Amino acid sequence: MKHPYFSLLIIVFLYNCEKQKTFDYPETNNIVESITNFDITYTNNFSNLENFKSEESKNWFTIQDSIAEQYFLNNPKYGELKEHHESLYYREYDYAYDLKYDENSNVYFLTYIYEGDNPILNLIKKSTLTNTEKSIYKSINYKDGTYDIEYYKPSYDGSKLALAFGKEDVFFNEIVILDTSTGKIVGNPILNTKPNKAGGIIWSPDNESILFIKYPDLNNENSDRNSYTAYVNTNSNEHKTIPIFKNKSNNLNFSEEYYPVPVFRSEQSNYLFTYIGNASNHWDCYYITADDFFSNNLNWKLLFQEQDQVLYDYGIEKDHKYYYKRINNNVLELCYTNLKNPDFKNPIVIYKSSGGEQLQNFKVTSGGIYFSVSNNGVSEKLYKANDDGFKKKIPLPKVTGEISFDFRSPYQSDLWVNLSSWSANPFRYKVQEDTLILDKLGMLAEYPEFDNIVTEIIEVESHDGELVPLSIIKNKDFKKTNNTKAIITAYGAYGFLEKPWFHPSIADFVKSGNIYVTAHVRGGGEKGPDWHEQGMKSLKENSWKDLINCSEFLLQNSFVDKGNLALNVNSAGGIAGAMAVNSRPDLYKVFTGFLPSLNPIRIESMKDFDDSDNIFEFGTVKEEQSYKDLLKMDPVVNFSSGIKYPSTYIIIGFNDYLVPPSDGGKLIALLQSSTENHEKPYLLDVKINAEHDIDWLEDYSRMLFFTINELDREY
Repeated sequence: MKHPYFSLLIIVFLYNCEKQKTFDYPETNNIVESITNFDITYTNNFSNLENFKSEESKNWFTIQDSIAEQYFLNNPKYGELKEHHESLYYREYDYAYDLKYDENSNVYFLTYIYEGDNPILNLIKKSTLTNTEKSIYKSINYKDGTYDIEYYKPSYDGSKLALAFGKEDVFFNEIVILDTSTGKIVGNPILNTKPNKAGGIIWSPDNESILFIKYPDLNNENSDRNSYTAYVNTNSNEHKTIPIFKNKSNNLNFSEEYYPVPVFRSEQSNYLFTYIGNASNHWDCYYITADDFFSNNLNWKLLFQEQDQVLYDYGIEKDHKYYYKRINNNVLELCYTNLKNPDFKNPIVIYKSSGGEQLQNFKVTSGGIYFSVSNNGVSEKLYKANDDGFKKKIPLPKVTGEISFDFRSPYQSDLWVNLSSWSANPFRYKVQEDTLILDKLGMLAEYPEFDNIVTEIIEVESHDGELVPLSIIKNKDFKKTNNTKAIITAYGAYGFLEKPWFHPSIADFVKSGNIYVTAHVRGGGEKGPDWHEQGMKSLKENSWKDLINCSEFLLQNSFVDKGNLALNVNSAGGIAGAMAVNSRPDLYKVFTGFLPSLNPIRIESMKDFDDSDNIFEFGTVKEEQSYKDLLKMDPVVNFSSGIKYPSTYIIIGFNDYLVPPSDGGKLIALLQSSTENHEKPYLLDVKINAEHDIDWLEDYSRMLFFTINELDREY
């Protein structure tokens, strides 16, 4: 049943959209709740939107999506911009992606082929010895042809592949086993899995079993709680799922929201590890020997826990040595300990971070220990070390914003590094005798038109004297004009670094004479663990105050004029971004968000949403100080109808399992209902079948069009 205002609304909206003068928003029922904890009360406006699956709420979200759609579809300039972005985005040729390796000199990758106008995923196996390749499976061949390969993993010997198939509007995946010699699927599908979300698929050292995270077979098929580690013997067509690490069994006890991640890394692995995944920096880890796994002796032993300060990045075992990252006295270190007599209090330290030079990624091969070090999170160096701590710097062929690694095994020498920057696609190199040799497999399209783009790194003094790194992406010969536009972005949560990455649509925006700016605010990890802690819980306001100071810096130092600055955020960055807008709406003419967290105080009250992320990073309503912290940082609770907000465009996924649709819905409802004249657009783009995912083409095209269009409008 359609909302009673629906037909009239669209007709009126179409008329007004053509004139681009006013916007007509639907009347929205606002059921207000007063919530009290610890004798402190806040107002929960539009509480009815939290029941987003009700018929009334669904209709409201549908209408909002229609309004957003018409904003774009009624303007031919949007079609022109999107077509231009498509020409950049699809420039790739012979594009191989999601490369993976076995331990038998083969590489695997996905690519698209076309049958008519329909793109089909094609899985390729290539021998690096003979340089020959063959197609081993096409996604269209699975069931009715509507599924895509969302994850895959080859066995170590290359004889089998585990494929996870998914389709639109279906939460879980189906894992199947493929015989690579025949290209045929063997046995029954394995249901209720989601390896791309967490844990992946792991092969046992004998190449006979796969391990993965399994979810209970419940009537609510979208529930990802109470997950457990399981394995399936691939030699049996029945593919019976056997739990091996499960809450409340084998003396194990962990939260129903956590997920146990299994890890073997090689045919030569001596141990099976299971990490208790959650939103904190430190995960507990249990282990058994490989022999115990094969004999079904599941006597799990605790390897390390939170007080050992081991970082959640999965460690690497080689020859009974366990290599890992830890935080020691607020310093990031690369260490190892001997698993025959593990000592996490007194490990061997290979590298210790210092100042702006922070340890990032690492891999262990038969040739040595390779690791990357970042400078304020915006440029990286590559080093090689040995167990004694001797290290040497490996020269890079270009200035690099981020280094990532691929390898076959800790017991083989093959290592590849991917070098990323703001102005070009990542370049992939194989490390040979400590020299980087360009590997053209998976080589992405080149964009010589962006060669003039550079990054200027500035440190901006924040409200308390801290220096906040600011990455300004601009043309080498940049000069501000009256038409110069700027987009600033920030994240500032979970200790994540906002590293340089290439997006042709953003590069094209910069090439046109504009600037794209990343504020590396506190809450991220750009300056180490302390930088993260300074933007958590009671100190969360540092995140948006850093963002405000960086925004002011741009306006005060001839980078952009007032009225030409926009703010874009995503996911947990929505807290810092929206609170910056609440505090200083005069700074930004446009505010956009991809799946932004905007109402964190409510997530513990929302059924089926994972609140463990919020509790670790932002706090819980069950503790008084933490409750006060959440009140202070919640953008919806702190919304003020008495101020003029910028033009706003929010994209949400209706099946998002991390950020409730009501977060974006409430903010847009508040904006629409609090303004008397409807000159500005306050738009909610609802992706009905989407989860917590960004469409790198369409979402960015819409964000950029909305931003450019609204910065050019006069009010």
